[in-house]
Amino acid sequence: MIGLVVDTKTAVRTFIDMRRARAEDKVARPKMVMRMPLIEARPAFYDTPEGCMFANRDKELHDAVRGVFKGLSYKDKRTLCFSPENGRYLAKVQLWERELELALPSRQYHKAVGAILHKYVMMKLDQAAGVRTRLCQSARL
Repeated sequence: MIGLVVDTKTAVRTFIDMRRARAEDKVARPKMVMRMPLIEARPAFYDTPEGCMFANRDKELHDAVRGVFKGLSYKDKRTLCFSPENGRYLAKVQLWERELELALPSRQYHKAVGAILHKYVMMKLDQAAGVRTRLCQSARL
């Protein structure tokens, strides 16, 4: 509560100083009192439909796919964070296929890509039926 009062007083003082400067025909320039750090939230694995789906699968596969996601570029991570729109499913599957093929053994790769394809088929069927897609609901294969 005390911080709120102090912040309010500072804002009022700044406003008064700016009004006074304007009345004297001076250029009012706010001065920096404190530098605040900027917190930037980066895309996380669990922000993706695939992340939610793999959370309910065997730990080894989950950890492997999560590791691949961590190595992706910011742009690719950002792309994967949203449910695909019509016509975008193929691009997302190809992105996952390309990245997973390079990083996973054949058996894990096929299991992961199969699960992703299954998830996208379910999402597409939900979309066609007019049902809101359940991104974090997963069915075991």
